[in-house]
Amino acid sequence: MNRLTTALFALLLAASATGCVTRTVTRFEDNQKAPVTALEVRKITSYWIFGRKEVHQFYMCQDTGNQLVCKLSCDGKNDVVCPAAAGNGNVVTSSNIR
Repeated sequence: MNRLTTALFALLLAASATGCVTRTVTRFEDNQKAPVTALEVRKITSYWIFGRKEVHQFYMCQDTGNQLVCKLSCDGKNDVVCPAAAGNGNVVTSSNIR
């Protein structure tokens, strides 16, 4: 009985931790003087049991010629370095401190 309980608990834990992640680019800005692109992304993680989590993220991307190599520069955890964004329906306005 103990193995069955452990197996069911492990299965429930795995099922509750799995989810689906979608990212939508809400804004991008190419630098005219350097091969750099700034991306503003809305990341939505939907969990089977825990619901939905939405994060506003900012990436800085380096153009290497045939691909963009992006690094996360901000994800809303530090308001001092993150741009302040405000959304109204489908319109998102932001100011950036880069």
